[in-house]
Amino acid sequence: MHDWYRLWRSALGALLLSTLCLSAVQGAPTVHAYYFWKARCPACAKPDSIVETLLENDPQVKLLSLDLYRPADYELADALLTVAGIPKDRLPAAPALLLGETYLERDQLSEATVAAMLASHRATGTPDLHEKATQIRGHARNTLPLQLRRFGLLPVLGAGLLDALNPCAIATLVFFLSYLGMMGFGKRVTLITGLAFTAGVFAAYFSLGLGLLHALHLLDAFGGVRQAVQGVIAVACMGFAAVTLKDYQRIREGLTAETSLQIPASLRRGTHTLIREGLRARLVVPAAFVAGAGVAALELACTGQVYIPAIIYMFSASATRGDALRWLLLYDFMFVLPLLVLLFLVMRGLSSKWLAAVARGQAGRTKLAMGLLFLAAGVYFLVLAFPRAAG
Repeated sequence: MHDWYRLWRSALGALLLSTLCLSAVQGAPTVHAYYFWKARCPACAKPDSIVETLLENDPQVKLLSLDLYRPADYELADALLTVAGIPKDRLPAAPALLLGETYLERDQLSEATVAAMLASHRATGTPDLHEKATQIRGHARNTLPLQLRRFGLLPVLGAGLLDALNPCAIATLVFFLSYLGMMGFGKRVTLITGLAFTAGVFAAYFSLGLGLLHALHLLDAFGGVRQAVQGVIAVACMGFAAVTLKDYQRIREGLTAETSLQIPASLRRGTHTLIREGLRARLVVPAAFVAGAGVAALELACTGQVYIPAIIYMFSASATRGDALRWLLLYDFMFVLPLLVLLFLVMRGLSSKWLAAVARGQAGRTKLAMGLLFLAAGVYFLVLAFPRAAG
């Protein structure tokens, strides 16, 4: 009897104590915390664990996590820093924690520091910055890194189309259409053969891009690789811009043969050989597909000057791997779109000689557009690699 009474009294005491503790927590002011992180971020692993241990499971803390790879989350993080009064030169970074008016970045995020900061705010709580930040999101601080993150898919589509109009790519395209017309196929066979060649170009180009994109994701597991890649490609784009604009000047002076960024003669002969052999084969449709794939691989020596920076842009600017994959598909579609359009026009009677003359006449403008694209890409990657200097 006495044992049951003591057990009941202990249980009642524990219930009352837990009720009092819960009431105390419910009555305590809320501590609002904002954690900035990124997917595919090796440096975020330890801070993630600290935040999960100290903040996520604390009933007094209301935690909002923002993935800075997502443009909307980056804009909200930028607005939160503005509302909190953080200086403009301190940009959203990952990993980082905003608690009250204190902004802790990667090297400052230790378990002891976060615990001490949380303890200092338990009695007073911290203000909820989310509502004010939402109102000014996207207009908080007119920093260059924030502006560049809004480009999204548009540069991918533009670069894909410009890559297709690259003089070395358009020259091969004209040669293919001219040789296809010389073979004397009927309209149906000509159309199917042209589509098979286009499919081969698309398949090879997409496979090469997918391989590079996958390699970048694997390398991203090592700290600092992303910034190093962006820095290297920024310098390369600036160099390509200088050479391409110089080529533009040479074309204007009638010195087209002296341009620097063009496909080597040996590779040009290789692409022509692939096209000739493919269109002469007995099984012309599958042979055209193989020829298209081979031509795309050989042309990478020239078209890769645009393609590689574009893939690094997809890797840097997309929020998820799925987004990067969709962007790659759209880029490659834009790359083969001129071939599809010109194939249709040739089927309608367009002269390949007229097409070749137009391509030569537009070479200068295309080089100018490519030079400006390289220049813009160089600035973009420099800002991504060194955001503090640009902010």
